[in-house]
Amino acid sequence: MSVEISFHGQLNSLLPVKKRNRLLTVEWKGKRSVKDLVESLCVPHTEVGEILVNDQCVAITYILCDNDRVTVFPVSLPGPLGMGDPKFICDVHLWKLARRLRLLGFDTLHDPQWDDAQLADISQKQGLILLTRDRGLLIRRKVERGIYIYSTDPEKQVKELLQRLGVRGLTAPFTRCLRCNGFLESMDMADQEMARKVKSLVPGEILKWANEFHYCPSCRKMFWKGSHYLKLLQKLEDYLLL
Repeated sequence: MSVEISFHGQLNSLLPVKKRNRLLTVEWKGKRSVKDLVESLCVPHTEVGEILVNDQCVAITYILCDNDRVTVFPVSLPGPLGMGDPKFICDVHLWKLARRLRLLGFDTLHDPQWDDAQLADISQKQGLILLTRDRGLLIRRKVERGIYIYSTDPEKQVKELLQRLGVRGLTAPFTRCLRCNGFLESMDMADQEMARKVKSLVPGEILKWANEFHYCPSCRKMFWKGSHYLKLLQKLEDYLLL
């Protein structure tokens, strides 16, 4: 069996350097789907959009025939992944991206103890969008919703994801705990019980000048607008205005 295959757009950056932006001829013996062929060339199925075989649109499960001409386009986003309120799970290497997504208010799971099999399993069972720079992870059968993060810079990763999914309008800054992903509760200092909780968790010198506090019931951490707050505001402005 022999087919010709070409990739469009950013999919070329996933290919080995010598195979980018050119028509490739691939040979093999036996039965093979488009999905198997594409992933054998290091392109995860989660990054694939429209597929043409002999100028006809086909599904990624299409079984190839001898002398087929295959053209593969990148997934078009915003699309199904960008609908509604997206929920994410980040692999071990994207912990900085996870914290920034939580800052924006997105439900984002991350645990450095999770291996690839666990990430794929959790993503499938909870319907989460798996974010990773590991193409091998996205090729796993259980991964149904995943996005390959092209940039290596955390700040650029945030902008890349927001642009690809078109979800800037769904952000809710400062509503989630950066540490554990829990929802933050606003503490009303006029409420005696809340005031006691704040005083038990916040250093005395902070209480002298801070008057607005948020509490995470999941990890029992208290937050206030310290010197880091302005830096976070600058990050948010950079993410949302680009």
